[in-house]
Amino acid sequence: MRLLLIHQNFPGQFRQLAPYLQQQGHEVVAICSHERPIGINCRILRYSEPPKPANLSFGTALSDEAFQRARQVALLCEQLKQEGWRPDCICAHTGWGETLGLREVWSDVPQLLWPELWLRPEHAGYGHDPTLPPVDLERRLEHLSRNTLTAAALQQADAWVMPTEHQARSLPPALQDHRLHVIHEGIDTQLAKPNPEVTYEVMGHSIDRSVPTITFVNRNLERLRGFDMFMRSLPQVLRSDSRVRVLIVGDGEPGYGGAHPSGKPIRQLMEEELAQEMDWSRLHFLGRIPHPYLLGLMQASWVHVYLSYPFVLGWSALEAMACGCCIVGSAGLPVEEVITDGVEGVLVPMDDPRRLAERILALLRRPDLRHEFGSRARAKALQWDQSQTVPRLHQLILQTAGV
Repeated sequence: MRLLLIHQNFPGQFRQLAPYLQQQGHEVVAICSHERPIGINCRILRYSEPPKPANLSFGTALSDEAFQRARQVALLCEQLKQEGWRPDCICAHTGWGETLGLREVWSDVPQLLWPELWLRPEHAGYGHDPTLPPVDLERRLEHLSRNTLTAAALQQADAWVMPTEHQARSLPPALQDHRLHVIHEGIDTQLAKPNPEVTYEVMGHSIDRSVPTITFVNRNLERLRGFDMFMRSLPQVLRSDSRVRVLIVGDGEPGYGGAHPSGKPIRQLMEEELAQEMDWSRLHFLGRIPHPYLLGLMQASWVHVYLSYPFVLGWSALEAMACGCCIVGSAGLPVEEVITDGVEGVLVPMDDPRRLAERILALLRRPDLRHEFGSRARAKALQWDQSQTVPRLHQLILQTAGV
């Protein structure tokens, strides 16, 4: 079959699926909006990131950007059509509006879409985080704008996929019908696996398992992923054990949760708040690092901390489990869908840095528990291995295409 994969950050959710489709003999063409190397040998069509419009309300700006993306993607599809190329199925991420013009080019080509979440205030911590003000109208209108784009995309689709039950249940009941499928995109547990002998250097730091190491990994260091709570737990941890080092992966961009009301990066706010409370030489901010180094960091971890308000589940959580990490996670969704408290790890409330510190310290002192939790986490993570999930996605593509 001919398959068109659309994702502004390709491969994104298709990083395991695209190579598999090629291995099955399908012709894959992809559309994205970045110039970075992709590492997948297929034809790539690129469009330009739309300029950010000035002097527009958020909802209007979001719609404007979405339809600019939709127009550029439709023009690329029209180019393919003029070349005589027609896909048997379109697989696309819905988050940025790219799919909205596809029916104007190919009115009858089946569409299988990947929405991530139907946004609600609680996904950003409202109702969970006591430091947040009551959700205001502006925030609700922002969510309405994003959800309207998702609804418009799904209205044109034949089926859609979401990676977790938590994310699937965020959809309105009318969209939770036979067209909805819960299938994770998969992780590679042959790469993400325990390695007691791990040793290498990254950004001048020697990484191995000889030193008690706490790790924290997210794309963005933001409140939505509990970065502030993690930082507030560290003075107690570092005072209690002089050997501990902390490795932190992620950049300072605002991320999914948006910027802090002060306009300052949250890392700066934490550095100001905790400036005199701990030994900062034992904290190492690594920024974003290549994926192999990220896995090595998890393999070297004694305790890995993964926190989140009820938002989407990051790949790093499952990869940490696959690496056999001893995980301290946040109680509630999405973490509770993959980790049971006291079985594959330990869960703590999102608003209690003291309890987080106590759980970290208790595990640093108990190698038997770290091994037990890590082994169970690894065993559970195997169900999300790409060998289990990607063939299911392939079958769904065939079903959607009518094959």
